[in-house]
Amino acid sequence: MITARLSAPAYELGEYADPVTELPELLADPEAAAELTSSAAGFDTYRWSDAPVGELMAAAAQRTLGEAGVPGDEVDLVLLATDSLPRDRTAHRDVAELLAEAGLSRATASTLGLMDCATAMAAVGTAASLVRDGSARHVLVVSGDLADHATGGERIVAGGAAIASDAAATALVSATAAGLPVLGMAHHAAQGPAQGQSPRQQLAARIAAYRELFTRLEHRHPFRPDEVRAVLSSNFARNVLETYLSDVGYGSAALALGNVGRIAHCLGSDPLINLADRLAEAKTGGPAAEDRAEDRLVLLGAGISHLAAVLLGARPLPAVGPDGEGVG
Repeated sequence: MITARLSAPAYELGEYADPVTELPELLADPEAAAELTSSAAGFDTYRWSDAPVGELMAAAAQRTLGEAGVPGDEVDLVLLATDSLPRDRTAHRDVAELLAEAGLSRATASTLGLMDCATAMAAVGTAASLVRDGSARHVLVVSGDLADHATGGERIVAGGAAIASDAAATALVSATAAGLPVLGMAHHAAQGPAQGQSPRQQLAARIAAYRELFTRLEHRHPFRPDEVRAVLSSNFARNVLETYLSDVGYGSAALALGNVGRIAHCLGSDPLINLADRLAEAKTGGPAAEDRAEDRLVLLGAGISHLAAVLLGARPLPAVGPDGEGVG
């Protein structure tokens, strides 16, 4: 079977960085401000953009293709995981401009949606399936959202557990480029908080959803929590993530939460952003430099009603040449 590799994750943040304490929503709600900016939650800065989301996506895509060493005209398919495209036919124009700017002259583009901030991880899993069965050799996953479009302009999101930022992230899922092996993907849909539910009931429902997701992921590709070097998740408040993930076996040491304060919640792009930063740190002797072949990473995208996780090998596989042998 062909091994699908996740290669060269990259991202582009909104060009403006502002303190979260200056958000009108927090200025109007001191109690929420105190909770979200506390050390337990960790939010400090958010990013925003007045550029179209396609510009952020194109910049990230060019970076991914350059790092992966794959020309744009060799990409077969682009999967767009976003809620920020126009809702009318002008979306076709915007996507065509994105493909042209990134040099994706032969690629077919399609969108995935309806899974909120879990959509990008579902896209990575879908791309891996297409690569494994030979339907495509290179699939570019493109995530990106602007809060003005994706959340109706709201910055306090996820039931008050996150502050939204503008960003885009990309990764190549490939049969031949060097990258981390994609071992499995699982997703779970659950009802959002029901009217009249107490906070305790809502918490219990969310914990049950995370248990179900990780049960499904472990069924797809058996592994143990102690084999996972890092969970690279959506950037919710640190204390919220620790509550959900400690229940399924992942203590705070396994959670990559360094970006919560720096960039807030970049919606569906967070796991790829966090992975890109982890791999960049490995080049300078960071934590990922110690990853072993048997170690695992989990990318976790979480929305109000949807969860999706991708299991990766923590050590990259080398590129594959035309003769099927490793190169580089």
